[in-house]
Amino acid sequence: MTKKNDTYNSASAFGSFSVEIEPKTSVETGMEAAGITVPKAEQPTEREQKGAAAGCKPGCTRKTYVLPYELIDKLAAIAAHTRQKEVGVVIDLLRKGIANYEYQYGPQITTLPKVSVIS
Repeated sequence: MTKKNDTYNSASAFGSFSVEIEPKTSVETGMEAAGITVPKAEQPTEREQKGAAAGCKPGCTRKTYVLPYELIDKLAAIAAHTRQKEVGVVIDLLRKGIANYEYQYGPQITTLPKVSVIS
């Protein structure tokens, strides 16, 4: 690894790369020497997730349903036999079930009516 103008260059078996390092101020260096950690600037996200969506994949949220033990056991067995995660089995079954409802009743069955509140 070589240093050239605050840039470290490295070559490895996987290829070469370079990393630019921002120089630290004397205050940051003194704080680190005293054992005080310097917080790094947080990277802004496209959209902060709040509430039930916090900690979930983008486009997903948390929702709780109460199911009979019999269905939970069957879901676990299907997941084990197909070597999928239980959540994947649930998503697959829900998509197939919703597609069946849309086929029987039309696509409007999955669209919530707009409610307007008159005050």
